[in-house]
Amino acid sequence: MEYQRWIVMLSTYLTEFTSLGLLFAVPVLFVNFLETYRESRAKTATVTSILLGVMGCSGIINGLLVQSIGPRKAGFLAGLLMSGGWMLCFFSSSILYIDLLMAVPTGIGCSIITISTSRTLCQHFKGKPCLIALAVQTTASGTGRIVYTYILTACLESFGLQGLFLIMGALLLNCAILPIIWQTNRVSQQETSPISEETQKALDVKICCTRYGPIFTNKTFLTFLFGIAFLYVPHSGFLIVFTDIMKSREYTEENIRLAYVIHSISNVCGRLSFGFLKQIPRVGFLSLAFLFACMSAVSFATIHLAKEFWTTAFACSFMGFEMGVTVAAISIGVLKIVGPENLPFGMGLILSVIGIGNVVVGPIFGVIRDVTGTYSLSLWISTLSAGVSATLFLMAMIMKHRMN
Repeated sequence: MEYQRWIVMLSTYLTEFTSLGLLFAVPVLFVNFLETYRESRAKTATVTSILLGVMGCSGIINGLLVQSIGPRKAGFLAGLLMSGGWMLCFFSSSILYIDLLMAVPTGIGCSIITISTSRTLCQHFKGKPCLIALAVQTTASGTGRIVYTYILTACLESFGLQGLFLIMGALLLNCAILPIIWQTNRVSQQETSPISEETQKALDVKICCTRYGPIFTNKTFLTFLFGIAFLYVPHSGFLIVFTDIMKSREYTEENIRLAYVIHSISNVCGRLSFGFLKQIPRVGFLSLAFLFACMSAVSFATIHLAKEFWTTAFACSFMGFEMGVTVAAISIGVLKIVGPENLPFGMGLILSVIGIGNVVVGPIFGVIRDVTGTYSLSLWISTLSAGVSATLFLMAMIMKHRMN
């Protein structure tokens, strides 16, 4: 029935709100990790870096997992994995334990959730409503990040870091319950003739090669993939060390939190706006991605040159908006290039490439800060990376135009 798909959409939204919202709010804990475990910035940055990196690197495997067992079962397993990881961190005594017990399971779980929710929405919405649904869905993690910013702060003040791990683990347990109502909107097809296990395996391999092989030879998709990676990874690096950048400028704790919330709010607006901008006739997703990649390059340069708090906050708002657009461009771009049937695998491939970059970007930013005493070089590298991304989007736009 019609109302059922809106219930499903609400459950997918709440699942991403709970899981990805927490993941993207973890940078708020960066300074607390520094003070609690007394490690270097480079080593402390591995927590968020591994979170984002594992989320991406496991994407291609999780895409096949979702394709094989379905979004509902995959989402249930992801919820249990994330909840258990956070609760086990109660016993952690070093950053290494945080990396292994929290970052790795949560990264894998959030990757599964991201792919499962997108796949579920594409099964219930078609055409333009599907683009709007995906755009609205991408705002869940951004909205969650805003809320979690205050929840994490309150939990730290009342229960400390160890108590926070238990509370967040309990909240993440909801992610194992919500996927129960993720029904597919298609009539399951019954087998009309018996097929042997060996024949079925051969058919699966043949179907896999036929379906996924063209994705690796699709030049437009591959160019789009690396364009997203060069744009998303520096944003992730900035987010990982956000609180340390603000603290190095001697801003107060309230100002740092305010700047983070401003970045988060504009991030949500960016995610939501991409789907609606795509509804404008003759406005392609690649042209929008190119425009906002150029704006990202300007924003990274601005955040470096800004000295006063409100100038910094203004630059953060632009940067958050562009990061939100980038997140929305992933699911919508993959849907438009490879189609809804290949969406889990296509998104998994993009997340894997992004994940490789995310694994190293946090520690690199930390090492640069430890060696040079400033984040200036990191921000200039990010500016260059955004410029490369804009060039790749332009190339993809030209290739797509020639194919049409």
